[in-house]
Amino acid sequence: MTNSPKSGRPGRILAWAMFDFANTIFSMNVVSLYFAVYIVDDLGQAPIFYSIATSISMLIVVLASPFLGQRTDVVGRRMPFLVVSTLICCLATACIGFAANSTLSVTAILALFVVANVGFQLGLVFYNALMPSVAPPVMMGRVSGIGVALGYVGSIVGMILVMPFNEGALFGWDVPFIQGGGRTATFIPTAILFFLFALPTFFFLKEKKEPHPVPPGTNPLKRILETLRDSSKYPGIRKYLLATFLFQEGIQTAIMFMAVYTEKAMHMPDSSKVSFFIVSTVGAALGSIFFGRFVDRIGPKRTLEFVLVGWVVCLFLLLPIKTEMPFYIVGAIIGALMGGIPTAARPLLIELSPPGTVGRFFGLYSLSGKAAAIVGPLIWGIIILVFERFGDQVAYRAAIVSLAILIGSGWLVIRSLVVSGKNSTSYPSQTQAGR
Repeated sequence: MTNSPKSGRPGRILAWAMFDFANTIFSMNVVSLYFAVYIVDDLGQAPIFYSIATSISMLIVVLASPFLGQRTDVVGRRMPFLVVSTLICCLATACIGFAANSTLSVTAILALFVVANVGFQLGLVFYNALMPSVAPPVMMGRVSGIGVALGYVGSIVGMILVMPFNEGALFGWDVPFIQGGGRTATFIPTAILFFLFALPTFFFLKEKKEPHPVPPGTNPLKRILETLRDSSKYPGIRKYLLATFLFQEGIQTAIMFMAVYTEKAMHMPDSSKVSFFIVSTVGAALGSIFFGRFVDRIGPKRTLEFVLVGWVVCLFLLLPIKTEMPFYIVGAIIGALMGGIPTAARPLLIELSPPGTVGRFFGLYSLSGKAAAIVGPLIWGIIILVFERFGDQVAYRAAIVSLAILIGSGWLVIRSLVVSGKNSTSYPSQTQAGR
C-alpha cells in the first residue's frame, strides 16, 4: 500500500483534483452530449451501434483494469499510466473530429470512440489509485469531495467552452472568431481542453515510487473470483451487488442516452440540451450535499431506497412531457437524485461489509458498476430496435420505461436487505429500516 502523507497539502490536493475537472469535459461532451446524437441523428445509424461500441469499450476495461492495476502496484507508479491513458483518450477523441469530416466509415468512427472511452475509463482507475499519495486516510473523504465538486464544475465549463464550436454562438449570443461547425466540430476542442486541464496533475503532482512486488503467478482475475466466492458467506453483500448491478444499468444508461432522448423524443436543439445538462449537473452537486445529510439522519439504506424510488417516479414523469420547462424541472430533480446515489450507496456497502473486508468488496462494487455499463446500453439499443416500427416517440419512451423497470428492480432488492448495524453505530435506525 502506498504510504500516505501525514497531512494533505492544498497544492497537491488541487493538482490531483484538477484531473476530475479535466476528465468530466470528455465524459460530458462526448459520452453524454454529442457523440451518441452524432451517430444516431447526423449519421442516421440505429442506437444499437452506439450501444455495442459502448459495451465493447466497457468489456475491455473490465478485463484490462485488474491486470493494469496490479501492474501499477508492481512498478510502484500510477502517474505514467495516467498520462498514457489520457493521451490515448485525447488523441482518439481528436481523431473522431478529423474522421467526421473524412470518408472514414461509421465502423471506424465507432472504433475510435471505443479507444477513447477505454482510455478515459482506465484513466479513472489510475487516478483513483493516486489518492492515497495525496492525503492521509482521515482526509480522503474531504479530498474525494473536492474532486467530485471540481468534476461538476469541469463538466459545466466544458459544455460552455465547446458549445460555440457547435453553434457559433453561446445561448444565442454570437461568439467572435468561432465559426459553428455542428457536432463534428466539438470533438477536437474537447480533446484539447481535456489535455490542457490535465496538465496541472501531470506536472505538479509528484508521486513517490514505491514498488510492491506480487508473488509469481498471481492472477488478478482469480483474486476477483475468490472475493466473489467469499461473498457467499455474507448474503447481504451478494444481494447488494445484485441491486447495484440492476439500478446502475438503468442510471448509467440514462446518462449515456439522455441527449439522444431529448433529440428524438423531445426534438430539442443542442443549446437546450446544454442548458438541460447544466441544470441537472447543478442539481447533482446540490443533491450530493442534501442526501449526505439524509444519510447522517436516517441511514444509507433508507436514503438509497428513497433515491431509487425518486428515479423511477421521475423517469415515468418524463414520458408525457413534450415542452422544455417541465423537462428542465424533472431534469434538475434527476440530477439531485444522481448525486444521491454514490452518497448513499458507498456508506451502505461499508455497513454491510465485515471489518477488514471493505477494500475487497469495494472492488466488486466497482466491477458491478462496470458490468452494468456493458449490459445497460445493449438493453436500451434492443428496446429501440424492437419498437422503432412504431416511431421514435413510442420507441424512446419504451426505452425509458425499461430503465425505470431496471432501477425499480434494484430498489426491490435493496428493500429486502437486512442491515444489522453491527459494523457501524452511526445509524441506529438502520436495524429497523432493513427489516
